[in-house]
Amino acid sequence: MPPDIYEETDNLLSEYPDLEEDLAIIVKKDQRGTWEFSEIPLDSGLFGELVSRGIAEQSGEGYRLVDRQAVADALHGDAPKRTQSKGSEDTRIERVLSDITLKRVGAILGSLLLVVGFRLFAYPQVFQNGDIVLLGNDPYYYRYWVETLLANTEGPITLKTLGSLPEPVANGEPLFVVTLVVAATFLGGNSTAAGVTLAWYPVVSAVFVGGITYLLATRLFADRRVGVATVGMLAIIPVHGFRSGLGFADHHAFDYFWLAATMLTLVILSEQHKLRDSRLWIAIGGFGLATTGQVLAWEAGPLLLLPIGLFLATRSLLDIQADRSPLRFGGPVLIGLGFCSLLVYLAHRGLAWHTSAVVSAPFLLFVGSSGIIFFAEGAWRWDLSPKYVATGEVVGLLAGVNLLPKLVPSVATTLARGRTFLVQTEGIAESISILSGRLGSIFGPAFLFGWVLFLALPYLCWLSFRAYREHDSVALVPVVYGWTFLILAVVQLRFAGELSIPIAVLAGLGFVHLTAWIDLSRGLPDFSDYRPPESTGTPSQPVSLSIPDRRTVLLLFVTFLLIGSMSFAMTPLKTNQLVISDEEYQAVTWMDEYSAEQDWEYPENYVLSIWGKNRFYNYFVSGEAASYQYAESHYGEFLTSSAGEQWYSQLHDRVGFIVLRDSPPGPDFTAESLQTRLHTHYGSESAAASGLSHYRLVYISDDASLTVFTLVPGARLAGTAPPGSTVSVSTTQSVTGEQFTYSRTVEADSTGQYAVTVPYPGEYTVGGSQMQVSPTAITANETISVPAEA
Repeated sequence: MPPDIYEETDNLLSEYPDLEEDLAIIVKKDQRGTWEFSEIPLDSGLFGELVSRGIAEQSGEGYRLVDRQAVADALHGDAPKRTQSKGSEDTRIERVLSDITLKRVGAILGSLLLVVGFRLFAYPQVFQNGDIVLLGNDPYYYRYWVETLLANTEGPITLKTLGSLPEPVANGEPLFVVTLVVAATFLGGNSTAAGVTLAWYPVVSAVFVGGITYLLATRLFADRRVGVATVGMLAIIPVHGFRSGLGFADHHAFDYFWLAATMLTLVILSEQHKLRDSRLWIAIGGFGLATTGQVLAWEAGPLLLLPIGLFLATRSLLDIQADRSPLRFGGPVLIGLGFCSLLVYLAHRGLAWHTSAVVSAPFLLFVGSSGIIFFAEGAWRWDLSPKYVATGEVVGLLAGVNLLPKLVPSVATTLARGRTFLVQTEGIAESISILSGRLGSIFGPAFLFGWVLFLALPYLCWLSFRAYREHDSVALVPVVYGWTFLILAVVQLRFAGELSIPIAVLAGLGFVHLTAWIDLSRGLPDFSDYRPPESTGTPSQPVSLSIPDRRTVLLLFVTFLLIGSMSFAMTPLKTNQLVISDEEYQAVTWMDEYSAEQDWEYPENYVLSIWGKNRFYNYFVSGEAASYQYAESHYGEFLTSSAGEQWYSQLHDRVGFIVLRDSPPGPDFTAESLQTRLHTHYGSESAAASGLSHYRLVYISDDASLTVFTLVPGARLAGTAPPGSTVSVSTTQSVTGEQFTYSRTVEADSTGQYAVTVPYPGEYTVGGSQMQVSPTAITANETISVPAEA
């Protein structure tokens, strides 16, 4: 009577628990055909057990498993199917549940907790004194619009509400803002709920991205160890850490979710190709939704679809080389792109989201990709060489670029602006290259990726060669995404976060390879063990996780620390660069209170500051954080100018506060510049420059690195003195506990008359006379006569 393979394997595993991982490797090798004893990680004793129990048998010159599926079921705890009746057949849900083990869940949750931990460095700075202080500048733009939409929305969110978004939101990041509004509504629908939502959303997104990358890496390499290692690598990549950190509520973290989901569904579509298989259509729907999310989330979202077009163009060549039908294997991706185009169009027509140029992008990608696939299909049927197909694709691309301005002028104009935006944007940190750091092309990327990037790059190259040599479209997904975003990140740093996702996957593979090489884990993950797409479409059973001994755990931890050493320093450092400093927070709190005391309304309390913090200041003080254009256009010119009177005339009815910070010395800030005269001398005259009349210092930070001025008409002090003589004017002022002397010198004219305008109330010494200047005199521009000297 033949043995029950499931039962025999289950008994063997109960006697030898450490055999699980090695047996999983044998199952993978058995999928490719016969194998020899020298190719498996078992010693002769355990191999003898395998044969004697009837689990393995000799086949020709090698060995085969008698019932590979039964062995796999035993490995994963799946009860064998005794009958084919509908009532006894395992459902997919049951199989998924049976695949969940405590150690597997623990490993995944542990890696996701690491993701969360590396994104909470700014917690004390975000939640302080009852305020929610977001990081950076742009998050206050989204906070402004979320609070505005919450205030203007009564009752539940409806299609009418979604279709009446303000133009900046509808043409910018509609899906992102609407998602935040919906989440904030569930949390209470007030400004506090909006603040909590924006503070925590990046962390939540990072957790979702971590879960998706686990599934992506596990599916790619059929090894759960690689999946867990991938999440660990994602956790410690600095650029992903601070861009998805607590309080950094920019659109980036939202984009990463859709990008990771697109990569995962694209991998699944590269495996599935049977149109009658429901899993294929679920994957197509998921791919369409993920790409739709990319387009609707951000006005430059269509740029993130570029790897899909490159993937299809490259895959068509691989299919021809492998003698596969490009249409059969690329068709599901085309269907998904068509679904995306339809959804984006419906959102545009029904909700007025995005411009027609943005909406056209996925449709143009669908049309262009269809042309590539059908051209490649014809070439395959006519047995043409792939090099001719590649030439045809390049010629078609060039022809499309030349025809686009004539066929769709608006789209061509948008693409031209986007190209200019990529290569010519200046003055924004995100626009520089990852190679442009002051420490050069090695340490510049290391500051953003740690050593993880350098662990991943060799595997990007290896996987590229693998995809070319084996015509493997599954391997092509991380290859295309990795190279595309690496090139874009070299052009602009803003794409480094997107690059971190494929880099984490490749670094996860590298970490497992490294630990196996130094004998800390058993069995290397072998990509060639993964089922090729022309097979049944069912992925290999991934290598299971096992709990190593204490010494191995310690050595694995040390290895992880060495790889993450740069990340452990750079992630909190980069996060701290985005944090609102204590001086800035205290200043904005003071300005808000002062504005309320003065009963100022916008624009009376508008804050003029460096544009990179302008939205932060104005959110807390004036409430108007929608734009920093006024500050961007005027603040820098104001600092370098010496024309104090002219700037007062221009600003006095538009600006309430002017914030100045310590700046490094340079040619732009001369002794006559307003930066020096205000921030250094507090408007008083110096040996190199005269005093200023309309700029009143009202706040000095504890370390004197930040000062705040208001604009005032000033009081006019007028008197008489000998013609041509000079009269000194001075007063001692105390601002937030700091005392200083404001002094001026004025010359009497030929008739003996002199006048000087001063911005501070208080007691003045004018020549030899003492006099009081009231606050009312300062704000009303009163003229005060100075008594003649006795």
